[in-house]
Amino acid sequence: MDSVTWYKDFHPHWWKYHDIIVNAPMAFYYFLGTFFAVVGFLGVFGNIIVVWVFSSTPSLRTPSNVLVINLAICDILFSALIGFPMSALSCFQRHWIWGNFGCQFYSFVAGITGLASINCLAVIAVDRYLVVGQPLAMLNQSHFRRSFYHVLIIWTWACVWSAMPLIGWGEYILEGFGVSCTFDYLTRTTWNISFNVCLFTFCFGMPVSVIILSYIGIIRSIAKNRKEFSSLTAENSSRARQEIKIAKVFAVCMTAFILCWVPYATVAQLGIYGYDQMVSPYTAELPVMLAKTSALWNPIIYAFSHPKYRKCLKELPIFRQKRKFRFLGSKSHTKSSDGVGTIALTSTINRTATRH
Repeated sequence: MDSVTWYKDFHPHWWKYHDIIVNAPMAFYYFLGTFFAVVGFLGVFGNIIVVWVFSSTPSLRTPSNVLVINLAICDILFSALIGFPMSALSCFQRHWIWGNFGCQFYSFVAGITGLASINCLAVIAVDRYLVVGQPLAMLNQSHFRRSFYHVLIIWTWACVWSAMPLIGWGEYILEGFGVSCTFDYLTRTTWNISFNVCLFTFCFGMPVSVIILSYIGIIRSIAKNRKEFSSLTAENSSRARQEIKIAKVFAVCMTAFILCWVPYATVAQLGIYGYDQMVSPYTAELPVMLAKTSALWNPIIYAFSHPKYRKCLKELPIFRQKRKFRFLGSKSHTKSSDGVGTIALTSTINRTATRH
């Protein structure tokens, strides 16, 4: 890329870092590309399994788990975008290779899936609060149509905010080392600042607040109803404990997601509030790398913590095959051992018979 094109493509903030960006080691770009590709592949693979398990298992096909499937679909789209071909191939070429249209498309889809994910987590948090805190009320309200309405609202909200830069409120630009694109958090015009403040407030601050308040409500409900839980029948008590355990699983998922995105949100706020001297290519790129892993953790957390999901996961053909091989190996070893014992016993009997 020639210098004229470079300065034209990058935001003026990055011009002073021209030498750092252009002279960054090729190994660094290869590391970034490999990282994005691997994280993207694992995110797609893990979340496809989540969709398959939750949609094909009768006991998991519940109205509440429609939101879980929706979250996994968000993560599949997000992971597929950050992996091949867009970010990874740009890293291997050391610059953004998809042009301005590609930058707008990448940012728009990443914006939609990222915003849909955090809002989906907020709705799941409210759902968990209602299930744990007001189970009788949820018996009459929990049905698939309601869940699909929630999904529609989540995607509509995400689309509206992601479309704003395309129609002039805010903008999408290259960021950091110029191998990915994002919302413009560097231009300090009133118009752009207003967009970023609203985006942070309504699309990050508000969902995070809903999640925190919902789990405070869950904790208070458990503490308040502890005596009532002890008086429940064995079946209802088991069901209540299971719902609380699932709420804990999603608490871990939400914590992981927020921790992945807080550094990125912090860098964006530093830029928009005038502390852009703290936003260098490296301080901008590292939070991007952490944010890209946000879609990776949910399948891992489910596999280790979600009781029904873990049970169903073991029944997948690939895992059944592994257990079969282990069983056959163990059986073969036992037969082999028995055979050795039989030979030894026969040998002993023959020697005894010879002596007599």
